[in-house]
Amino acid sequence: MNKKLMAVAVAGAFGLPSLAFAQFSTPDGVTGSNASGSNVTIGGKLNFLYGYYSAGGAGNNIAGVPNTSLAAGYQSKLSGDAFNNSESELDIKGSENLGGGLSAWFQCGSSLDVTGGAAGQGTGGLCGRNSAIGFKGNFGNVYGGNWDTSSKMAITPFTVFAQSYPVGNSLVFNGAASADQGNIAVPSTTSAVAQSGGGANFWRRQSRLLTYITPVIQGFQASISMSAANEQTAQTVGSGINKARLWSTGVNYSNGPLKLGVGYELHKNYNPGGLSQTSVVNGVGNLTGNYAGGTDSQLVLGAQYKFMNNSVLVNAIWVNNNYQINGNLNMTQTNWTLNGAWNISGPHTIRLGYVNVGSTGGTYGAGGTSFAPATVGQMTANGGAGNTGAKKYQFEYAYAFSKRTEVSLGIAQVKNDAQSNILIGTGSTLPNFGETQSYYGLRMTHVF
Repeated sequence: MNKKLMAVAVAGAFGLPSLAFAQFSTPDGVTGSNASGSNVTIGGKLNFLYGYYSAGGAGNNIAGVPNTSLAAGYQSKLSGDAFNNSESELDIKGSENLGGGLSAWFQCGSSLDVTGGAAGQGTGGLCGRNSAIGFKGNFGNVYGGNWDTSSKMAITPFTVFAQSYPVGNSLVFNGAASADQGNIAVPSTTSAVAQSGGGANFWRRQSRLLTYITPVIQGFQASISMSAANEQTAQTVGSGINKARLWSTGVNYSNGPLKLGVGYELHKNYNPGGLSQTSVVNGVGNLTGNYAGGTDSQLVLGAQYKFMNNSVLVNAIWVNNNYQINGNLNMTQTNWTLNGAWNISGPHTIRLGYVNVGSTGGTYGAGGTSFAPATVGQMTANGGAGNTGAKKYQFEYAYAFSKRTEVSLGIAQVKNDAQSNILIGTGSTLPNFGETQSYYGLRMTHVF
């Protein structure tokens, strides 16, 4: 990198704005500003949580699993404080003007963790977050890489909370993490049971993703994306069966104070290696069979309205999840959430939300199967017998010291039904079935 580009990169790190996004959280590149017609900027976000978690019950004691199989301190860990990193990142972005309105661009997004956890475990790396290379122009934007799916980008504008944050909405999309890059489960760091739902999560950043985004036309913008055939992570290259693939599409419409969005996503042969599950016997979790996805799909609708001179906004999201499991068995679920924000005056903002996770339906987990009942991601399947939903209450007061630095106080509570054990979010431990989890704590965010 020559001295001019280095100066541009340093300037970007300390003051240049990050990528300008239209309706989607799309990669728009960076406007070239030097003689060579290219530019590189460095920016990102630090986001850290310190809070107190309470399971509010007896704790989750998985029968038949030796204590040595569980993470240290897992059993009977009912409450405690935690300091966690949440979605902090470093972005290196650049573009080159190729003439005729065409530009080439790239982005490498990497996780940051000043708590030292990722570095200490050797899991810190480059380009693990939104990262891609592509072309943009009057035709739109086309790129390939590790990026948010089209459906996720279309619905992101309709929530005021980060998804994996304990005050967030991740459980609407059947995932405690904000992103799952692969098509198999990632075992939870808090238990021996794979509950983070890699294969079942629909709110995901997808590896090997090819995406096209249209320009904005009369308030409309659309996107379509597809994963490559080698996205599968549990089959050999020569295997012709169970090749995983993802298709995703999203559309946004914006007109003054009104914004609408729709997303649809399809997963084929996800979790080909099998996701460890938990059955529920007398309220106690037991390890049991596998969810091996056939064709899974999600339809999601979003709406937003702003009023009081844009100082108040209200969002609504409706989600329908469908899972095909082991051939003819299936599980369905319908969820919805309302959330909003009120910029009271100056630096003071209040954010509120309510999440309703519906009971699961379908034939999976019914009596007579070897999976009675079982889980798919974080959701319990019991053949439609009911009591597998949850409710979440969300509150956050935020104080903005500047446009780049914000501190907030968050309070959240998840009330699980008798056959549900959904996590509240980042930093929490797996609750017992039917338990209520609570959180209150501080969050600090700095954008650079």
